[in-house]
Amino acid sequence: MSGPPEILKRIPKVEKVIGWALKDEDLQDQSHARLLKAARLVLSELRAEILERRLLAVPADQIVLEMVKKKTQDLNQARFKPLINATGVVLHTNLGRAPLAWEALERVRLTAQSYSNLEYDHLTGRRADRLKPVEELLVELTGSESALAVNNNAAALFLLMASLAKDRKVIVSRGELVEIGGSFRLSDIIEAAGVTLVEVGSTNQTRIDDYRRAATLDHVALILKVHASNFRQIGYASQVEIEELSALARAVNLPLVVDLGSGSLVDLEPLGINETTVKKALSAGADVVSFSGDKLLGGPQAGIIAGKRPIISQLKSHPLTRVARLDKMSLAALEATLLLAQDQDEGKKKIPVWRALHLTIEELKTAAIRLKRFLGPFPGLKLSVVPVDGQAGGGAAPESPLPSFAVAIESLVNNVSLLEEKLRRQKTPVVARISHDQLLLDVRTISPDEYGPLKTSLTAAWGEVVGSPVKVSPFMGL
Repeated sequence: MSGPPEILKRIPKVEKVIGWALKDEDLQDQSHARLLKAARLVLSELRAEILERRLLAVPADQIVLEMVKKKTQDLNQARFKPLINATGVVLHTNLGRAPLAWEALERVRLTAQSYSNLEYDHLTGRRADRLKPVEELLVELTGSESALAVNNNAAALFLLMASLAKDRKVIVSRGELVEIGGSFRLSDIIEAAGVTLVEVGSTNQTRIDDYRRAATLDHVALILKVHASNFRQIGYASQVEIEELSALARAVNLPLVVDLGSGSLVDLEPLGINETTVKKALSAGADVVSFSGDKLLGGPQAGIIAGKRPIISQLKSHPLTRVARLDKMSLAALEATLLLAQDQDEGKKKIPVWRALHLTIEELKTAAIRLKRFLGPFPGLKLSVVPVDGQAGGGAAPESPLPSFAVAIESLVNNVSLLEEKLRRQKTPVVARISHDQLLLDVRTISPDEYGPLKTSLTAAWGEVVGSPVKVSPFMGL
């Protein structure tokens, strides 16, 4: 029996494979560079499989060509693709957080496909401020004196620290030095701005006297309060509220900066979500607040800073503001979202995040029943409607579950873990979760427009699990 080295000699040369590809009708519209990349990848994979003894012979020439065709198709596909979020987590960071409202999408399309008045006043013929339309809306919605938008909330915090506290000290509670997504620690971001942190209190207990003592140190620039993103301390734990910190900040003549993280414009307490609104934080005495645009606001990725005019003016003149500025498409989406937010009733209908959060339990149960009926019976699967708990996500209210309903799928022949994997690998991926041997499709995060693609993906995925095409009942309507 010949070993791997002998078999490797039989792998066709890349030039030969390219020759086959150039003669194939299905590949006539492909560039030489794309075919070359596909051929090299296929041949590399063949070598690896032979060396690992997962392949004991070189495939026939036609099979190699088909592999190149498939690889070319894969290379032509965009890596970023839409998927169906069936997890019930409204602001799922790994899934892109907030989906945009139709009005925001349309404004992005119009802005992207043509020239615009981004930095041009067409009425006067003079240069204009690209941020002015967004700033005016933010001032109206937050009650602030002025506002600024940059490309994310980490950039907003970095800009605040670099502009207001570089080479000086910032007082912050030890219990608020959180770690944010991607293993980035807040302390690292702040210190990278040239700031020295003065940590006060303990992990679980920080009192106003801790801040008061630290405020007597030399070279203190400001007091910082940070939203406890993604976690809550319970039991013997306390942090100082904004009102009390504000009184101290005024007494010692220091600005109070509050990083709200998610930053809601609407009161979510009736939904059981205890998140301080931007307007409430400013009313409580914060000199400036920062928050995200793509979380509870429901817009594009952005970092928004709102507060006292002198501070915002100082930020606007800092060189980092240019580094972190928003592009025209993000500005267009943000403006459109803020326009919808002017009328909270309209916002709850048209901003997807607001709409998902405000769905009633009756509406969710009805939606789950409709989805179950739409999917219809599957041979080998049992579908039922069950109550579940979802989350707001995105660092908002981690201790507050969102009661919802889901279509629960149970397999009558095996566990559902393989079905969950196959669903993620479909042309339209579906991301769901498993609980108590049930695959759950939480309707809070599934749009009725996605029912059709969801059924297509589920049909194909279950067919792959059982090893044969699945026949399902025809669509019976909603």
